[in-house]
Amino acid sequence: MLAVSLPALILTLVCAAGFAASDYFRKAASSHFPPVLLLTLFLVGEVPLLGAWVAYTGSLTVLDGYWPLGVVTAAAGILANLFFLMALRVSSLSLTVPVLGLVPVITTVFAAVALDEIPTMQQGVGIALAVIGLMTLYLPAENPNPITVFKRFATDKGARYMLLVAVLWSATAPLDKASMALSSPESHGFIQVCMMSVVLIGYLAATQRRSIAIARAGITPAALASIAAGVAYAAQLVAYQLTLIGVVESLKRVIGLLSAVLLGRIFLGEPLTTPKLIGIGFMVVGVPLIILPPLL
Repeated sequence: MLAVSLPALILTLVCAAGFAASDYFRKAASSHFPPVLLLTLFLVGEVPLLGAWVAYTGSLTVLDGYWPLGVVTAAAGILANLFFLMALRVSSLSLTVPVLGLVPVITTVFAAVALDEIPTMQQGVGIALAVIGLMTLYLPAENPNPITVFKRFATDKGARYMLLVAVLWSATAPLDKASMALSSPESHGFIQVCMMSVVLIGYLAATQRRSIAIARAGITPAALASIAAGVAYAAQLVAYQLTLIGVVESLKRVIGLLSAVLLGRIFLGEPLTTPKLIGIGFMVVGVPLIILPPLL
C-alpha cells in the first residue's frame, strides 16, 4: 500500500494549488504582454521569494557536477515556459492545460523505447485512458465525430504549443531530482530562476531597441502568477525529497486538470461541454495510474 507522510501530502497540495492558480493568472496576464516579456517578469518575480528561502535556511549548497545539469534544466525550463505562455495566449485554459496530462504518457513511452522499460498493465490502462480522455476533450460538442478531433487538435496553435511543453516537462522532474542530489532544494530553485532570468533579461536587452512598454492592467495578474508559482515550485522541490515523484506529479496533474476546467468556466467564461467533462474524467483516472507504483 502506498503511504505518504502528512508533510509530503501538505506540500504536494500546496504545490498543486499554487501551480493551478499560477496557470490562471498567467492566462489573465497573457493578453497584456508578449510571451518573452511576460516570462521575464514572471521569473524575475520569483527571485526575491526563492532568495528569501535561501536566506532563511542559510544554505546555498552546490556540489561538483551540478552546473552542467543545472544549465540543461534551466534551458528546458525557459523553452517549456515560453511555449506554455504562447499556448495560453492563443487558446483557452481548459483546452491547453489538460494537454499536460500527456507528460507521464510521453515519459513512459520514452522509457519503453530508449530504456526497454516495458509499461505495466496498470500503466497501459492509464495511458489508454489519458489519450482517450484528451481526444474526448477535443471532441466538438456540435459535431461529435472522432475524425474531427485530430483536425481540431492539429489546427489549434495552443494545443501544438502545449504538446511541446509536455515533451519538455516530461524531462524536467527527473532533471530536478538529479540536480537536487548535487544541491539543496532551495539552492537549486534559486539558481534556476536566476539563470533563466539573466538569460531572458539579456535577450530583451539585445533585441529591444526601444523602451519596453509595461501594461499596467497586466501587472497584478503577472505578479500573482509569479508569487503562486514561486511558492508552488519551492513546495514541489521539498516534496520531491519527502516522497515519490509519482505522488507529487499525480496529484499536481489531477488538480491542474480539474482547475483548468473550473477556473476557465468561472472566471473566463469558457464553455463547459459534455465531451470536456467526460474527457477530464478519463484523464483524472488515467494519469495517476501511469505515474503511481502498482496499487494492487
